[in-house]
Amino acid sequence: MKQLSSTFNSSPALSSSKFNQILRASAFVLVATVLMACQGETIAQTVDATKYKPVREQITVTSGNKIEVAELFWFGCGHCYSLEPAIKAWTKNIPENVEFKKVPALFSARWEFHGQAFYTMQSLGVPEQAYDDFFSAIHVKRQPLNNMDRLVSFLRSYDITEEQVESAFNSFDVNNKMRAAKKITQQSGASGVPAIIVDGKYLTSQQLGGGTAEMFEVVDQLIGKAASER
Repeated sequence: MKQLSSTFNSSPALSSSKFNQILRASAFVLVATVLMACQGETIAQTVDATKYKPVREQITVTSGNKIEVAELFWFGCGHCYSLEPAIKAWTKNIPENVEFKKVPALFSARWEFHGQAFYTMQSLGVPEQAYDDFFSAIHVKRQPLNNMDRLVSFLRSYDITEEQVESAFNSFDVNNKMRAAKKITQQSGASGVPAIIVDGKYLTSQQLGGGTAEMFEVVDQLIGKAASER
């Protein structure tokens, strides 16, 4: 018994300061682990569930490692035209992990022509101003721009020939994008435009959000929610 006591006493005692350091380190690791586990739940809790809804069917995004934010729109929509300045202002300050794109909503044949015109202009590489001018022609100048002759006439001012317009309009690339846009329109479950889809999962709008500024607040929150779920 004496020998056992001697052996035990020969081991160096753990100092109080060393013990406190180990205790603090363990506590830090525990807190960090809990915070990481709860981060996604915390972000989700900050989004008012009445201001957005899940899409009808999850949409495949094309943004790689970035969070995709897509605006469903129609050139013929007055609300979409009015939203343009706010969209431009918001996209100037989006985080580096976010990619924004426009997707023409295809609810009818009339909407489909404008969607095909949008992708035709993309294919032809028209300047950004052309999209603003297209909106303006419809809503300010009251030009319908709803057939090929009018589209050709509109794009002539950008030094694009009739042959170039028709070739792009009927191209394989544009037709593929139209099929994808129609699928996104259906999968989104949107009942109107403009609508914003975040990472192929969540949809919000001015109506759901309670206004334009409020909608963008919800979009920012949904970006955080989507990022935590990746």
